Amino acid sequence: MGENFELIMTLVSIGIISVFGYLIINMVLNLTAVEVTEKATLIGKDTENASHMNGDSMVTTTTYVLTFEVDGGERITFRVGRGVYRKYVIGDYGRLTYKRKWFRQFERI
Repeated sequence: MGENFELIMTLVSIGIISVFGYLIINMVLNLTAVEVTEKATLIGKDTENASHMNGDSMVTTTTYVLTFEVDGGERITFRVGRGVYRKYVIGDYGRLTYKRKWFRQFERI
């Protein structure tokens, strides 16, 4: 029983370290990326809902997602705040500014 517990704890520790490593690497890549501005069209708006128990109550969080298609045909998806999400409608065309996976702004033209 002791050997199994040690194996499980080792695997859990490796998993936790891997997740933190992934998050740190992504943050560094986003911070060091070059900011890009391209002409794009907003082609999709989605929400993702997740629920979990917090004590005796159910807590639901909503993630807001915008999908753009740049003039070259590439599709780029960003998670944004509620205010940004509500600001635009599908079909809006303008200048999209982003930094790797980070949405910066979208100016309609």
